[in-house]
Amino acid sequence: MFRLILLIAALLLGPAALAQGDGPVEVAVRPLREVALPDRGKAPASVVAPNDSQISAEVTAKVVRIHAAVGGTVAAGELLLELDPADYQLALAQAEARVTAARARVALAEQRRRQALTLSEKQFTSDDTLMELKTGVQAAEADLDLAEAQRAVAERNVDKCRVLAPFAGAVLERQAQVGAMATPGTPLLRLVDLAPPEIEAQVQAAQADEVPDATEILFETQGRDYPARLLRLSPVVDAAARTRVARLAFAGPAAPAGSTGTLRWMTPGVLLPPELLVKREPGLGAFVVADGRARFVAAPIAQEGRPFAVALPPETQVVVRGQQGLSDGQAVTLTAEAR
Repeated sequence: MFRLILLIAALLLGPAALAQGDGPVEVAVRPLREVALPDRGKAPASVVAPNDSQISAEVTAKVVRIHAAVGGTVAAGELLLELDPADYQLALAQAEARVTAARARVALAEQRRRQALTLSEKQFTSDDTLMELKTGVQAAEADLDLAEAQRAVAERNVDKCRVLAPFAGAVLERQAQVGAMATPGTPLLRLVDLAPPEIEAQVQAAQADEVPDATEILFETQGRDYPARLLRLSPVVDAAARTRVARLAFAGPAAPAGSTGTLRWMTPGVLLPPELLVKREPGLGAFVVADGRARFVAAPIAQEGRPFAVALPPETQVVVRGQQGLSDGQAVTLTAEAR
């Protein structure tokens, strides 16, 4: 009967209680910094070109020639498309004629003013007449300035009939058709910049501050990893998605613009492996050793089977073997643990 009572007590109290009664329990420990797992984060991301532009018409004219082909590349300043400039060339000729006429009026007004000045020296012209002639010169000069500005507008309209590439890029789409009428704002071509692309990621606000401290950042797409480095992290949180925008540059070869994938990063964290997690009265946590005794450290947000975070100094001695039979405050002896 006495043996039966002892057996029942052993089952109820568990191996930890029996171990306590028998003396210190032998456990293996390692410093927290050696067993901690790197903290990993991830966010959806895509590769974006510095410029992805719809090239549109700026004047009303008929499309007469298209020089850029879909899928081809163009250099900055290269001719993409031509519009019929005939109407704008006529308007330019009219503007040039107005400039010529305005210059003639300025010359005539200036000549009259000089003649009046000569006569005024002999007192044959009044001061009022001189003032009127001076004002006439100023008015003629103002008319010339206006005519020259109108000519400049006409010249620009002629230039706008030649649509040039604003940057070196690849032509992805062509909406323009020869013979079609283009109006200001009409999309003609879609041009994507060939300059090195960037990665744009939507990072959860709770994880965003980890990215600047990351020891490794990778953009993963189509089964391939591309090293990246952080350029900018928006300080503003999107109210709807609760994310912050991160912009990154490729640290080596770049994925093609338009690629989508996942941004992954690794930070020096304090996550412990799931096999060190134990369940005790306060909840889930891990055991550490301090002053020759086991101490239970609770991990409030830990989940069974997953790495868990603890707030401990890097040199804390974490129990890595024998933790399942421990209880808080129990005396322990240490054994070597193979790394």
